[in-house]
Amino acid sequence: MQLFNLALVFGVVAFVSACSQTPGTTTTTVTTTVTTVTADDDGEAGLLTANDRRIIRKTWDQAKKDGDVPPQILFRFIKAHPEYQKMFKSFADVPQAELLGNGNFLAQAYTILAGLNVVIQSLSSQELIANQINALGGAHKPRGATPIMFEQFGAVTEEVLAEELGSSFNAEARQAWKNGMRALVTGITKNLKKAEDLADPQTKLTPHQIRDVQTSWENIRGDRNSIVSAIFIKLFKETPRTQKHFVKFASVAVDALPENGEYNKQIALVADRLDTIISAMGDKLQLLGNINYMRYTHQPPRAIPRERFEDFARLLLDVLSSKGVSADDMDSWRGVLTIFVDGVSPRQ
Repeated sequence: MQLFNLALVFGVVAFVSACSQTPGTTTTTVTTTVTTVTADDDGEAGLLTANDRRIIRKTWDQAKKDGDVPPQILFRFIKAHPEYQKMFKSFADVPQAELLGNGNFLAQAYTILAGLNVVIQSLSSQELIANQINALGGAHKPRGATPIMFEQFGAVTEEVLAEELGSSFNAEARQAWKNGMRALVTGITKNLKKAEDLADPQTKLTPHQIRDVQTSWENIRGDRNSIVSAIFIKLFKETPRTQKHFVKFASVAVDALPENGEYNKQIALVADRLDTIISAMGDKLQLLGNINYMRYTHQPPRAIPRERFEDFARLLLDVLSSKGVSADDMDSWRGVLTIFVDGVSPRQ
């Protein structure tokens, strides 16, 4: 069974400098980082037939040798649909006539080249192509991209390839590319992520989760002290040694705690801290600051193990469920609490 190497181009760095020979001319040097994976060329994996995949890879390998192909594809795309130029902030206001000599435009063109390489060279692996489709959908949805744009981009790509390859881009090759673009657009359409479902790279939270948690918390936050107290009482009964972390009421009988002033001060402190963290979830800097504060005040000064934070999160979920929080909101709470626990007490 024949094996082939998939060269996955994960990064393209375009360095553009003006040539001294001809004013307005630019030279682009492209550096790529490559990793290689082996896949079965004759298997049924992937979105297309083995013949389609072979033709697409072959024609693309021929076309990409010409450094003019990526800029021409992007230029033709923008020329045919000038309204899309505004989506590229780095050259949004550059006159069309000057685009092919603009460094930011060329850098974007070769970034697209990298993306095409990754997708095309991933065609024989269902896992790889699924990952690429998800990544494309997630990356382009926040920018306002739509499936029709990918269809239009595919049509322009076909035109440029036909001109570049001439007779090599025959009817069979054109059909293979049509099949490939159709499969790609279908996958992207199914996997496009809504902006509210895209997690912040630092906090790992999505706007959807933040909205769900803050909305449901607002309905019960007035009762937060009693909620936290119920959690602590149950936690101390489940794991008595946990109470020993609180010196001021470490020896008080669990059932007598609700009448203890020091205990109630601690409950109010925890409830307010929880309220502050939830309220700040939409402000990344405040949220990260609060989580870091919790980490450095509990680890290592009090040496509270991660399991206790996990227990608190579990018991809080039980309370939320008993309060009638919806299933969808509960999913968001689970995700958020996992991230909170990881932030306050990272896994060793």
